[in-house]
Amino acid sequence: METVQRPPAFWLFPIGLLLAVGVSLLPGQWPLYVVLGVATAFLGLPHGSLDTAVAKRYLPLQSPLRLGGFFAAYMALSAVVLAVWWQAPDAALVVFLLYSAVHFGDDVAARIGRIGGTGYGLWIVSLPVVFQPEVVVPLFEMLGSTQPGFIVQAAPWSLALGGALLLTGLVTHSTRQLSDWRDPLLLVLGAGLLHPLAYFIAYWCFLHSPRHLEVASRDLGLESWGEKLRAVAPTTLATYALAIAAIPFLIGLPADAVLLRVIFVGLAALTVPHMVVEFIAEARGAGREPQPA
Repeated sequence: METVQRPPAFWLFPIGLLLAVGVSLLPGQWPLYVVLGVATAFLGLPHGSLDTAVAKRYLPLQSPLRLGGFFAAYMALSAVVLAVWWQAPDAALVVFLLYSAVHFGDDVAARIGRIGGTGYGLWIVSLPVVFQPEVVVPLFEMLGSTQPGFIVQAAPWSLALGGALLLTGLVTHSTRQLSDWRDPLLLVLGAGLLHPLAYFIAYWCFLHSPRHLEVASRDLGLESWGEKLRAVAPTTLATYALAIAAIPFLIGLPADAVLLRVIFVGLAALTVPHMVVEFIAEARGAGREPQPA
């Protein structure tokens, strides 16, 4: 009998959920915040740190001047997001959740279509808001939102829409995989049982990031872990430095709010240029092979 080879993320996600359950059971909030910071730094960020290598493959960046121009454009996009968040945090948070849903949908769009992928992304971001609004609202407020109730009111509708689109994609595409049915159900379980931050750790660090790291590494021909670490190290270390540099601008806020803003506003700023790089790579051939299940 032929053995089905599953990609690493297929097994990592259930393991991440179990670890997240353990983290949620720890007393107090700070163990959860510490695990969030460590998991984001070492498991979440590296997949986006391949953006420079991906861009060098699909864009003419051979000269130092052109490479510098790419870095300047990348950081300028991030700076625009930060500026918008600074001036209009409520609008920035809503837009962040929406483009995160689109980005997360890329995980499965090659197998269940763009409509199904969009539903998958809406499912992911809506579940914790619907299941635990009393916990999510203070988190949104720490991110600067002054009207988080709007998102709470909209979440059931986005969850229903996401579920309908996801089911449509699953039913109408024969290229769907077992994980495309399994993962949304596990996400429901996680959203109901876990603190929303633990839910985020399980999904982003143990499913989304490993999937994208595997696809980008395969596309770049990075086979060994040593090659992958050497490729992600420079950009990852630069991101750490930028995050540390942002902390003095947040002095006066509670420590938990500082940590959440550094992580989530930072991710919001980095996700926009990351999605642009992914779009360029997909348009020029990198996205033709389906994402691993």
